[in-house]
Amino acid sequence: MNKANNLTKISIVVGLLGVLSLVLAWIAEARGFAFGYTSDHWFNDAIVLVLIAIWLKLGAIYHKGGGTAF
Repeated sequence: MNKANNLTKISIVVGLLGVLSLVLAWIAEARGFAFGYTSDHWFNDAIVLVLIAIWLKLGAIYHKGGGTAF
């Protein structure tokens, strides 16, 4: 497989983890804690994971064009 396909697959997994973190943040907000962490912790995790997923997808777009996509 080439870099673009690998980066796309990794970005999908990381993006889904970001969505899961967001759901856990909402649960923690209702209960006070989720798996021992506060809602602020889960919201920060969700933000970082989604940003990483976006960064990986941009890398996939760049590598798909042979390094000249932008």
